[in-house]
Amino acid sequence: MTRQMLTPPDPVQLRDALRGLRFFLRRGGETIADTLNLEALPKPASNLAGAVLREVDGLARSVDGLASGLAKTLLGGQPPQVAQLDDLIAQPRSDALFAAAFYVALRSVLRRLGATSVFVSEAAARSAVETVALPDPTEPAAGYAAALTLALLEARVIRGTTAQQAALVPGAALEPVSIFAVMLWIQSERSEAENETALNAATDLAVALAPEVSAAFAARDGARITALFTRYVPHV
Repeated sequence: MTRQMLTPPDPVQLRDALRGLRFFLRRGGETIADTLNLEALPKPASNLAGAVLREVDGLARSVDGLASGLAKTLLGGQPPQVAQLDDLIAQPRSDALFAAAFYVALRSVLRRLGATSVFVSEAAARSAVETVALPDPTEPAAGYAAALTLALLEARVIRGTTAQQAALVPGAALEPVSIFAVMLWIQSERSEAENETALNAATDLAVALAPEVSAAFAARDGARITALFTRYVPHV
């Protein structure tokens, strides 16, 4: 038996693959529903189109169940750890811990912004952490957060967006605003009970700062992003 056959599967890559399949199936069903007016179709065609939509929905639900089963099997069913950024990166396997926490928080932010039909890559978030050198304890923490933020942007942790999918911010600002919101939140001081409230506050703050945040992201200006974090993290 080869060494390759003995290599255990990467749970993050498996989850991403299943989520990608689910996204593809749901997006396909939404495209059919948006394109076809089932009520206007003649009876045989409308029945067939309805059956296709039900089949796609059933496949997506099956992927949901399989993803849940894999998470329980490979990860012991434990929820992702949530802590402040400096605590996360100080732990073993910090890349995986950060990616899991970032994924859950980003999905929540996107739902709050009205953008539910997008794909978030946990694997891309993990790879972004791996590209950024660990922070120098003598340097401001916001500088590391800004570098990680730009790495997340370059890694394309959000995929499959359109201008119409963001109800609260213009489509072009959805990616910077949502990533900025999560990074604000993950740096903030909060108790476990305050996580959701703090994330909502960070999201609202990011929306209010959307023009400034978008400009800093578009310029890939780490110094401006650092300054934004320094100023606004204490307000979350």
